[in-house]
Amino acid sequence: MTHGQPDDIDIENSLSVSESDSAAGKADGDAPDEQKVSWLELFFDLIFVVGFDQLAKRLGTTPSAENIGVFLLMFTAVWWAWAGNTTFAGRYGNDGRAYRWGTVAQLVSMAMIALSLRGDVQDIGALFAVAFAFNRAVLVVMYLAVLRQSPEAVHFVRPTAIGFGVAALLWLISALFVQTPAALLGFWGAALAVDILTPILIRSRSLDALPHQSHLPERVGLLQIIALGAIVTEVVDGGRQQDLTLTFLAPALFAILTTVALWRLYFDQPRLLPILSAHNESRVGALLVWLYGHLPFTLGVVMLGVGFGHGISQVGEKDAANLQLVAWPLAAVFLTLAAQRWNAARLTAHPPFDRSMITLLAGAVAGVALAFSGLETQPLHAVVFGITGLAALIVATDPGTRRLGVIEEKRGGEEAPL
Repeated sequence: MTHGQPDDIDIENSLSVSESDSAAGKADGDAPDEQKVSWLELFFDLIFVVGFDQLAKRLGTTPSAENIGVFLLMFTAVWWAWAGNTTFAGRYGNDGRAYRWGTVAQLVSMAMIALSLRGDVQDIGALFAVAFAFNRAVLVVMYLAVLRQSPEAVHFVRPTAIGFGVAALLWLISALFVQTPAALLGFWGAALAVDILTPILIRSRSLDALPHQSHLPERVGLLQIIALGAIVTEVVDGGRQQDLTLTFLAPALFAILTTVALWRLYFDQPRLLPILSAHNESRVGALLVWLYGHLPFTLGVVMLGVGFGHGISQVGEKDAANLQLVAWPLAAVFLTLAAQRWNAARLTAHPPFDRSMITLLAGAVAGVALAFSGLETQPLHAVVFGITGLAALIVATDPGTRRLGVIEEKRGGEEAPL
């Protein structure tokens, strides 16, 4: 935990390898003792700037119940594509040939996916499904390459490859039903269910391939920064046609300040304890709760940005859809932050319901209450900043936050058992 400061990123350790590795390539499956984010990983993550922006525009254009459902499926798929690449790098390193070539292929597939994130499902569904099937198939090949280099990894790699392979096949089959949206979306939901359940069902086997203690939290933190940046993008897009008057500038300023408060709230949470507990105490469940909990958090942040931008573009008008796009995502963000804090606190002797936990839960309740408030853009954005800003201040000054930080630093200095 960094008390508002994200972990340092040493990007000088990029794609270069040692002289011996450059000749034969680093053995896939040999995770390094120290692993920093590489240039290729940063490039891969930047693709999600475009992905989140396209998803946000899709939702903002037509915030209907049907479109929200499609948005949720697409967002989950995009997030899961990122998670698959990130957890592989955390497990087996980012210098191996399988990771480097596989990531380049996945990067191309993500560009194709980004192209298909907007438009009618009947028009873009086939491209999205085929591109995502290719993305999953590449990941399967990456895992099989690990098995070729390290046959002893079969206990974890084989069921992982089977699960992801079945999901890839379901994605590919779904492209045949593009003219039947209900069936198409049904296949997408089934494929995502297989993908997401696979690590859960084989969690005991993942003790043989736990992600790197610092690399995974670093990559996860970078994605949250990208999601928070999407709020600023939506605010700017929403005000593109507005005059630079106080009527526009005030809600835009409140939205940006809210983004800063959310950044502080996220990075003040104990982000390392779950992965450290998996390494030191074999508590894989806590690691999965931590990782999967970032899906609703990232989703909530991006949707909140859509609500901010949508409201600013229609400032002065009363828009019920805009209110819901701000209130419910805000509640989801606070609720997931509370869940993450509870997940970390239960790994220690620290009482789970401290001042920060109560504040985060109160923020979630306040978000739900806003949904029924009927507020217009200006007072709505002001209230949202008031809620998030106050919560950030309380969490930052909570002795419990500092105590969890000390515990995290102490455990981070302990050597994980072999």
